Amino acid sequence: MIPNGVTPADDQTAADIFDMSVGYWRDTKHWEQIRGLKLLNRAGSRRRIYSKEQLLAAQVEEARAKAVNEQPKYDLPPVPAGEEHPDDLLDLEESLQVLPEDRRVTLSTWKGYRYGKKTRLPAPDFNLGGRKGEDGEIVGGEDFWRRQTILDWDDNRPGPGSEPGRGRKVGSKNRAPRRLTPEAQERRDRTRQLLDENAAGLTGKSLAEDLGVHQVHAERLLSAARKDKVRDLLKERPELTVEDVQRELGLHVVAHARKLLDEAGKALAEQ
Repeated sequence: MIPNGVTPADDQTAADIFDMSVGYWRDTKHWEQIRGLKLLNRAGSRRRIYSKEQLLAAQVEEARAKAVNEQPKYDLPPVPAGEEHPDDLLDLEESLQVLPEDRRVTLSTWKGYRYGKKTRLPAPDFNLGGRKGEDGEIVGGEDFWRRQTILDWDDNRPGPGSEPGRGRKVGSKNRAPRRLTPEAQERRDRTRQLLDENAAGLTGKSLAEDLGVHQVHAERLLSAARKDKVRDLLKERPELTVEDVQRELGLHVVAHARKLLDEAGKALAEQ
């Protein structure tokens, strides 16, 4: 699964980032040398998938370490985990598991839906590693679907013996987002409070200790709170700059601040 908020990368992209051939990347298994690098692909899948953000951070650290003749000290950005998001990207087999158990078909039937005539899956939301053919169609690579895409498709798929038209109309959307549990909302509110009080000093580790949750979960809450804060700032100050975001959130990495600003801008444009 590719969690929402992560830019996926395959072996070719990884090799390009580290300025080596894809053959050398694979032969040396360089990914195993990067402490903390997380593989996103499902066990048994044919393609390794990485977080591009983690790869870029690892490459910068390796270049730094080489320049001063010391071993790399990897401090990679965390990969969100532990919570499901509607925009998580799932491969063909993972997308089947999203369905309620009583709505699942066999894997072979599901694969048949990929290019079926009577029952057919929706078009993939993303392709990793493919290339455009002469006709403009994507050739090769691996297809992924957003979690919500599959759930919406299933809402419109008749069950055994059902009449045509069961479920919501094609293209319909949830009228309101799923409601958080009181505990989840309390954690989000507390994260935002701590961020407003001391943005520069708040880390995933300190937040995890405050909330009593796993650090990975805390990192995800912190990331969401930062995005919300930048969106709120952008509403008040449309001229908000990357430097402003760095200063408000105590961020040292320009790329992280730029990504937050870009995502906040897109979120406001979609409202």
